[in-house]
Amino acid sequence: MNFHIHRKRLVSWFLVLLILLPSCSQSILITSSPSEADVFTDGKYIGQTPIRHRDDKVSGSILDVRIAKDGYADLNTEIKKTGRINWWSLVFCWLLIPLKWIDDYPRGFYGELQPQSEEYSPLRVIVQTKEAVGSNIFVVALENKPCHGSSNSVALEAALGIRLLEKFRVLERQALHVVSSEQHRNLTGLHDESSIVDAGKLSGAKGVVLISQLCDQGATLTSLRFVDCETGALHWAVLAENQNMDDIIRELFHHLDS
Repeated sequence: MNFHIHRKRLVSWFLVLLILLPSCSQSILITSSPSEADVFTDGKYIGQTPIRHRDDKVSGSILDVRIAKDGYADLNTEIKKTGRINWWSLVFCWLLIPLKWIDDYPRGFYGELQPQSEEYSPLRVIVQTKEAVGSNIFVVALENKPCHGSSNSVALEAALGIRLLEKFRVLERQALHVVSSEQHRNLTGLHDESSIVDAGKLSGAKGVVLISQLCDQGATLTSLRFVDCETGALHWAVLAENQNMDDIIRELFHHLDS
């Protein structure tokens, strides 16, 4: 009698396990044309197409997908995890694997990448005037949240400042007396740009180079702006996507020299 009860319990637990296993993880095959494109899901790199993505998200969740390849425009899409019936599995597999007939993701996603226009460039430099070359400047990091690498703002300022020494007189950051409102904003990692520029003027600088790095859909965007402390005018600006600092400064100096 006891053996019969234990046997029924084992069978019950086995059925529960079979029910739960297929519902814990669902997958989707991501392909593209051309293939061997980088795939990012929810901002994280997972490999190159074709690739199968698996997760344990609940039904109704949204999966953010970005497919990127050099020479092609990024493809961004959202895939919803919605339960639906797989009739083939319902007919043939439900006795062996209960709930196997419930699909959450589509079987696959195919993305056709479009060639980028000739106007697109991952590194863009605009120079309005070169009159400030050789003048006193400060370097201030407004935000440093790259997809990979250090998020230390002091290190970012130092890395940029050292490279700018070839064309400008970079003043020590400690000499930049920022008004109390900015000091308060520092607690949340924010900066008042106007107060930085005003402080640069009071400290004897011609301009302030503001740098920001942020992560957008798996790509690190770097922004540089030279703001005149006297007039507030923009002397030059740089916008780069997934570019290292040496390449950014090399391109900037090329435009300043031309």
